[in-house]
Amino acid sequence: MRLTDFLQLTNDFNNQTSFYLTIAHKNVPLAKVKITSTACLFFPGKKPLTKSKFSSLVKNIHGRSIPIYISYQKEKIAVYGIQILPDQNAVRLT
Repeated sequence: MRLTDFLQLTNDFNNQTSFYLTIAHKNVPLAKVKITSTACLFFPGKKPLTKSKFSSLVKNIHGRSIPIYISYQKEKIAVYGIQILPDQNAVRLT
């Protein structure tokens, strides 16, 4: 998945929607984002980013057509889609 696709898919969500990562079949909070010229890396942590915080981080970035990866234990895991969790007001990247 590319960053532009992710932004389009999450455009209509509530600003307090939390983002989680799927790592080893477990939900882990998305806590940190690192953007380079070639990729967008999502890092797990203790407190999940909300849509409003994530949007403020990427709003001025040009060239958003970069792939998204989950960085976990020095491994890059490709992101292929999202799962909406409406009862938890959350989105899980898979």
